[in-house]
Amino acid sequence: MIVAGVAVARGIYFIAVMLLFGSAVFGALLKSRLPAIPPPDLPRRWTLLLAAMAGCAWFILAAAQMAGEMSQSAILQAATATLFGQVFLIRLAALLSLVFVLKHEKAVALLAAMALALPAVTSHAAASSPAGFAVIGASLDAVHLLGGGFWIGGLAVLAALFKRKEPHILQALSHFSDWALVAVLLLVMTGLVNAASILLGGDTPATAYLAVLGAKLALVLVMLGLAAMNRFKLMPRAQDRAIARNAAWELGLGIVVVLLAGALGQLPPTQ
Repeated sequence: MIVAGVAVARGIYFIAVMLLFGSAVFGALLKSRLPAIPPPDLPRRWTLLLAAMAGCAWFILAAAQMAGEMSQSAILQAATATLFGQVFLIRLAALLSLVFVLKHEKAVALLAAMALALPAVTSHAAASSPAGFAVIGASLDAVHLLGGGFWIGGLAVLAALFKRKEPHILQALSHFSDWALVAVLLLVMTGLVNAASILLGGDTPATAYLAVLGAKLALVLVMLGLAAMNRFKLMPRAQDRAIARNAAWELGLGIVVVLLAGALGQLPPTQ
Protein backbone atom coordinates (compact mmCIF):
# COMPACT_ATOMS: atom_id res chain seq x y z
CA MET A 1 0.00 0.00 0.00
CA ILE A 2 2.81 2.41 0.90
CA VAL A 3 4.66 1.60 -2.32
CA ALA A 4 1.56 2.43 -4.37
CA GLY A 5 1.05 5.63 -2.38
CA VAL A 6 4.63 6.74 -3.02
CA ALA A 7 4.24 6.04 -6.74
CA VAL A 8 1.01 8.05 -6.99
CA ALA A 9 2.33 10.96 -4.90
CA ARG A 10 5.55 11.00 -6.91
CA GLY A 11 3.64 11.07 -10.21
CA ILE A 12 1.30 13.86 -9.08
CA TYR A 13 4.26 15.88 -7.82
CA PHE A 14 6.02 15.67 -11.18
CA ILE A 15 2.84 16.55 -13.10
CA ALA A 16 2.26 19.67 -11.00
CA VAL A 17 5.87 20.87 -11.10
CA MET A 18 6.15 20.17 -14.83
CA LEU A 19 3.06 22.30 -15.42
CA LEU A 20 4.62 25.12 -13.40
CA PHE A 21 7.99 24.88 -15.13
CA GLY A 22 6.84 24.37 -18.71
CA SER A 23 4.10 26.99 -18.60
CA ALA A 24 6.50 29.56 -17.14
CA VAL A 25 9.21 28.88 -19.72
CA PHE A 26 6.80 29.00 -22.66
CA GLY A 27 5.08 32.05 -21.17
CA ALA A 28 8.44 33.83 -20.98
CA LEU A 29 9.15 32.88 -24.60
CA LEU A 30 5.79 34.28 -25.69
CA LYS A 31 6.47 37.56 -23.88
CA SER A 32 9.89 37.97 -25.48
CA ARG A 33 9.24 36.64 -29.00
CA LEU A 34 5.49 37.12 -29.54
CA PRO A 35 4.41 40.04 -27.33
CA ALA A 36 1.10 40.27 -29.18
CA ILE A 37 0.10 37.01 -27.45
CA PRO A 38 -0.27 37.56 -23.69
CA PRO A 39 0.31 34.33 -21.73
CA PRO A 40 -2.94 32.85 -20.36
CA ASP A 41 -3.85 33.03 -16.70
CA LEU A 42 -3.28 29.51 -15.40
CA PRO A 43 -4.23 28.35 -11.87
CA ARG A 44 -0.65 28.48 -10.59
CA ARG A 45 -1.55 28.82 -6.92
CA TRP A 46 -3.62 25.64 -7.01
CA THR A 47 -0.93 23.86 -9.04
CA LEU A 48 1.71 24.94 -6.53
CA LEU A 49 -0.47 23.76 -3.63
CA LEU A 50 -0.90 20.39 -5.35
CA ALA A 51 2.86 20.12 -5.89
CA ALA A 52 3.60 20.92 -2.24
CA MET A 53 1.01 18.48 -0.90
CA ALA A 54 2.11 15.68 -3.24
CA GLY A 55 5.78 16.34 -2.47
CA CYS A 56 5.16 16.14 1.28
CA ALA A 57 3.08 12.97 0.88
CA TRP A 58 5.83 11.44 -1.27
CA PHE A 59 8.46 12.20 1.37
CA ILE A 60 6.42 11.03 4.37
CA LEU A 61 5.42 7.77 2.70
CA ALA A 62 8.97 7.15 1.45
CA ALA A 63 10.32 7.80 4.96
CA ALA A 64 7.86 5.27 6.37
CA GLN A 65 8.86 2.83 3.65
CA MET A 66 12.57 3.20 4.51
CA ALA A 67 12.04 2.93 8.27
CA GLY A 68 9.37 0.25 8.15
CA GLU A 69 7.07 2.38 10.27
CA MET A 70 5.07 5.60 10.13
CA SER A 71 6.38 7.71 13.02
CA GLN A 72 7.61 11.23 13.73
CA SER A 73 11.10 9.97 14.53
CA ALA A 74 11.30 8.10 11.22
CA ILE A 75 10.27 11.23 9.31
CA LEU A 76 12.76 13.45 11.17
CA GLN A 77 15.52 10.88 10.69
CA ALA A 78 14.83 10.68 6.95
CA ALA A 79 14.79 14.48 6.64
CA THR A 80 18.12 15.02 8.37
CA ALA A 81 20.16 11.86 7.83
CA THR A 82 19.41 10.83 4.23
CA LEU A 83 20.24 12.39 0.88
CA PHE A 84 16.62 11.91 -0.18
CA GLY A 85 15.43 13.92 2.83
CA GLN A 86 17.96 16.70 2.33
CA VAL A 87 17.00 17.01 -1.32
CA PHE A 88 13.34 17.11 -0.28
CA LEU A 89 13.98 20.05 2.05
CA ILE A 90 15.63 22.00 -0.78
CA ARG A 91 12.73 21.18 -3.10
CA LEU A 92 10.24 22.27 -0.46
CA ALA A 93 12.13 25.55 0.01
CA ALA A 94 11.99 26.15 -3.75
CA LEU A 95 8.24 25.51 -3.80
CA LEU A 96 7.61 27.79 -0.83
CA SER A 97 9.65 30.54 -2.52
CA LEU A 98 7.37 30.27 -5.56
CA VAL A 99 4.53 31.76 -3.52
CA PHE A 100 6.19 35.18 -3.73
CA VAL A 101 7.01 35.19 -7.48
CA LEU A 102 4.03 33.58 -9.20
CA LYS A 103 3.53 36.60 -11.48
CA HIS A 104 7.13 36.54 -12.73
CA GLU A 105 7.68 33.96 -15.46
CA LYS A 106 11.49 33.74 -15.24
CA ALA A 107 11.55 33.40 -11.47
CA VAL A 108 8.85 30.72 -11.59
CA ALA A 109 10.78 28.87 -14.29
CA LEU A 110 14.01 28.92 -12.25
CA LEU A 111 12.50 27.76 -8.96
CA ALA A 112 10.27 25.17 -10.63
CA ALA A 113 13.32 23.86 -12.52
CA MET A 114 15.05 23.28 -9.17
CA ALA A 115 12.02 21.48 -7.75
CA LEU A 116 11.71 19.39 -10.92
CA ALA A 117 15.35 18.46 -11.49
CA LEU A 118 16.54 17.79 -7.91
CA PRO A 119 14.82 14.37 -7.54
CA ALA A 120 17.21 13.14 -10.23
CA VAL A 121 19.92 13.09 -7.56
CA THR A 122 18.34 10.02 -5.95
CA SER A 123 16.91 8.40 -9.09
CA HIS A 124 17.53 4.94 -10.56
CA ALA A 125 19.60 6.66 -13.27
CA ALA A 126 21.93 8.20 -10.69
CA ALA A 127 22.30 4.91 -8.84
CA SER A 128 23.16 3.00 -12.03
CA SER A 129 25.59 5.54 -13.52
CA PRO A 130 28.63 4.09 -15.33
CA ALA A 131 31.67 3.53 -13.11
CA GLY A 132 29.74 4.84 -10.13
CA PHE A 133 29.70 8.47 -11.34
CA ALA A 134 26.24 9.32 -10.03
CA VAL A 135 26.50 12.86 -11.40
CA ILE A 136 26.28 11.49 -14.96
CA GLY A 137 22.99 9.68 -14.46
CA ALA A 138 21.60 12.45 -12.29
CA SER A 139 22.42 15.09 -14.91
CA LEU A 140 20.88 13.05 -17.72
CA ASP A 141 17.77 12.39 -15.64
CA ALA A 142 17.49 16.09 -14.77
CA VAL A 143 17.61 17.03 -18.46
CA HIS A 144 15.01 14.31 -19.12
CA LEU A 145 12.66 15.78 -16.51
CA LEU A 146 13.14 19.36 -17.71
CA GLY A 147 12.51 18.36 -21.32
CA GLY A 148 9.32 16.60 -20.32
CA GLY A 149 8.32 19.57 -18.20
CA PHE A 150 8.61 22.00 -21.09
CA TRP A 151 6.54 19.71 -23.31
CA ILE A 152 3.77 19.15 -20.73
CA GLY A 153 3.65 22.73 -19.47
CA GLY A 154 3.80 24.18 -22.98
CA LEU A 155 0.88 22.03 -24.06
CA ALA A 156 -1.11 23.35 -21.10
CA VAL A 157 -0.43 26.92 -22.28
CA LEU A 158 -1.51 26.03 -25.82
CA ALA A 159 -4.71 24.42 -24.49
CA ALA A 160 -5.50 27.62 -22.56
CA LEU A 161 -4.82 29.74 -25.67
CA PHE A 162 -7.14 27.56 -27.73
CA LYS A 163 -9.80 27.84 -25.01
CA ARG A 164 -9.73 31.65 -25.05
CA LYS A 165 -9.77 31.60 -28.88
CA GLU A 166 -6.45 33.39 -29.27
CA PRO A 167 -6.39 34.92 -32.79
CA HIS A 168 -2.64 34.34 -33.18
CA ILE A 169 -2.79 30.71 -32.07
CA LEU A 170 -0.97 29.39 -35.14
CA GLN A 171 2.00 31.64 -34.41
CA ALA A 172 2.08 30.40 -30.83
CA LEU A 173 1.86 26.80 -31.98
CA SER A 174 4.64 27.27 -34.51
CA HIS A 175 6.88 28.84 -31.88
CA PHE A 176 6.13 26.07 -29.41
CA SER A 177 6.84 23.41 -32.03
CA ASP A 178 10.30 24.84 -32.72
CA TRP A 179 11.30 24.74 -29.05
CA ALA A 180 9.45 21.51 -28.29
CA LEU A 181 11.45 19.76 -31.01
CA VAL A 182 14.65 20.46 -29.07
CA ALA A 183 13.03 19.47 -25.77
CA VAL A 184 11.67 16.22 -27.19
CA LEU A 185 14.99 15.29 -28.78
CA LEU A 186 16.71 15.77 -25.41
CA LEU A 187 13.88 13.88 -23.72
CA VAL A 188 14.19 10.87 -26.03
CA MET A 189 18.01 10.80 -26.04
CA THR A 190 18.37 11.03 -22.27
CA GLY A 191 15.54 8.54 -21.78
CA LEU A 192 17.25 5.97 -23.98
CA VAL A 193 20.62 6.45 -22.27
CA ASN A 194 19.03 6.21 -18.82
CA ALA A 195 17.11 3.07 -19.75
CA ALA A 196 20.24 1.46 -21.17
CA SER A 197 22.33 2.24 -18.07
CA ILE A 198 19.60 0.97 -15.75
CA LEU A 199 18.73 -2.24 -17.61
CA LEU A 200 22.10 -3.26 -19.06
CA GLY A 201 24.04 -3.37 -15.83
CA GLY A 202 24.37 -7.14 -15.86
CA ASP A 203 21.38 -8.25 -13.79
CA THR A 204 18.18 -9.60 -15.32
CA PRO A 205 15.63 -6.82 -15.99
CA ALA A 206 12.49 -7.11 -13.89
CA THR A 207 9.34 -8.04 -15.83
CA ALA A 208 7.12 -5.47 -14.11
CA TYR A 209 9.63 -2.68 -14.74
CA LEU A 210 9.90 -3.61 -18.42
CA ALA A 211 6.10 -3.71 -18.78
CA VAL A 212 5.60 -0.23 -17.30
CA LEU A 213 8.56 1.15 -19.25
CA GLY A 214 7.15 -0.34 -22.46
CA ALA A 215 3.74 1.23 -21.82
CA LYS A 216 5.40 4.59 -21.16
CA LEU A 217 7.42 4.43 -24.38
CA ALA A 218 4.36 3.41 -26.40
CA LEU A 219 2.40 6.42 -25.15
CA VAL A 220 5.35 8.73 -25.87
CA LEU A 221 5.39 7.44 -29.45
CA VAL A 222 1.69 8.25 -29.77
CA MET A 223 2.37 11.75 -28.43
CA LEU A 224 5.16 12.21 -30.95
CA GLY A 225 2.82 11.12 -33.73
CA LEU A 226 0.19 13.65 -32.66
CA ALA A 227 2.80 16.40 -32.44
CA ALA A 228 4.12 15.57 -35.91
CA MET A 229 0.59 15.60 -37.34
CA ASN A 230 -0.04 19.03 -35.83
CA ARG A 231 3.24 20.47 -37.07
CA PHE A 232 3.45 19.09 -40.58
CA LYS A 233 -0.14 18.33 -41.63
CA LEU A 234 -2.65 20.44 -39.73
CA MET A 235 -0.72 23.69 -39.20
CA PRO A 236 -0.12 24.32 -42.94
CA ARG A 237 -3.87 23.91 -43.45
CA ALA A 238 -4.75 26.14 -40.46
CA GLN A 239 -7.07 23.49 -39.02
CA ASP A 240 -7.35 25.03 -35.56
CA ARG A 241 -10.03 22.71 -34.21
CA ALA A 242 -8.13 19.53 -35.13
CA ILE A 243 -4.91 20.97 -33.72
CA ALA A 244 -6.66 21.78 -30.44
CA ARG A 245 -8.05 18.25 -30.23
CA ASN A 246 -4.63 16.69 -30.82
CA ALA A 247 -2.96 19.02 -28.32
CA ALA A 248 -5.54 18.02 -25.70
CA TRP A 249 -4.82 14.35 -26.39
CA GLU A 250 -1.08 15.02 -26.14
CA LEU A 251 -1.51 16.70 -22.77
CA GLY A 252 -3.73 13.89 -21.45
CA LEU A 253 -1.33 11.20 -22.62
CA GLY A 254 1.57 13.18 -21.16
CA ILE A 255 -0.08 13.14 -17.74
CA VAL A 256 -0.48 9.36 -17.96
CA VAL A 257 3.18 9.04 -19.02
CA VAL A 258 4.30 11.01 -15.95
CA LEU A 259 2.17 8.83 -13.68
CA LEU A 260 3.81 5.75 -15.21
CA ALA A 261 7.20 7.36 -14.60
CA GLY A 262 6.17 7.76 -10.97
CA ALA A 263 5.50 4.05 -10.81
CA LEU A 264 8.86 3.26 -12.44
CA GLY A 265 10.64 5.08 -9.63
CA GLN A 266 9.17 2.61 -7.15
CA LEU A 267 9.76 -0.57 -9.13
CA PRO A 268 13.08 -2.43 -8.89
CA PRO A 269 14.59 -2.33 -12.41
CA THR A 270 16.33 -5.69 -12.09
CA GLN A 271 15.71 -8.98 -10.31
